[in-house]
Amino acid sequence: MKVSAIIAAAGSSSRFKNGQKLLFDLNGCTVIEKTLSAFQKHPMIDEIVICTSENLIDEIRLLSEKFSKVSKVILGGATRQDSVLNGLKSVSNPDFVAIHDGARPLISQKTITSTINKAIECGHATCAVQVKDTIKKVIEDKIVETPIREQLWQVQTPQVFCYKEILDAHVKWEGHGFTDDTLLIEKTGKSVYIVKGCYENLKITTPEDIDLARALAKK
Repeated sequence: MKVSAIIAAAGSSSRFKNGQKLLFDLNGCTVIEKTLSAFQKHPMIDEIVICTSENLIDEIRLLSEKFSKVSKVILGGATRQDSVLNGLKSVSNPDFVAIHDGARPLISQKTITSTINKAIECGHATCAVQVKDTIKKVIEDKIVETPIREQLWQVQTPQVFCYKEILDAHVKWEGHGFTDDTLLIEKTGKSVYIVKGCYENLKITTPEDIDLARALAKK
């Protein structure tokens, strides 16, 4: 059973005025190094392909040299979906592929394991956490619906898929700009199953997230 990991690391970091979030220090290493380390040491991961942007590719290639499972560092695309498709075309024909955000450096070994195992069992899986707050659907400043909170989950990564099926879905809907890979499988009529993730598996999006990630990493 071969499992490849695709690390999506081509974001623009538009909310960061003082640099690229993937290169920010996270208690002694960069954000991207912390992410790569989690997949490097996981025994079920056979290879890692990193999809990144043109302005970061040289730096990330240099940083990735210490990770033996990194087989390729490639250019992403104009959108996240384009980047993931490039990654899917670059992995070495695995049975399953784990797609993970480069800006989620606090992913645990336990969550990687449970998500992969659920995908092997059911075909496709993602880690997620239950929504804590009441969510309202609003149109033109007016609440029009209150979904049942117990049925709402906040989807994270990694998302693990049968390789051939997620590749076929990406090729079929190429260029549509989907930001979540599970949606592509849903559009094929197949199911994606949930495993409980961890609230600490945050995606670094704003400068405030860096401070929180540093505190959580220390813990």
